[in-house]
Amino acid sequence: MDWHSEDVKAAIRKRGSTLTALAKANGISVQALSRAIFERSSARAEIIIAEFLGVHPMKIWPSRYDASGARLTRLEIEQVAA
Repeated sequence: MDWHSEDVKAAIRKRGSTLTALAKANGISVQALSRAIFERSSARAEIIIAEFLGVHPMKIWPSRYDASGARLTRLEIEQVAA
């Protein structure tokens, strides 16, 4: 199961940052990071969050990755969910 969105945000806060600060430090919009947490979005935003937390994005969002750690396409995710 994917981490709950509030757990992702709490983990970022526990590591001493916020979505806003993380976005500024990485030259990405806070909206892009929020979309990564709440819905499937860009791999870049997922990677930024995961690297900050010290884990592979697959650990946070296993539904978005295959067993080898490769990111699934939107169509693949929809097929798995069906």
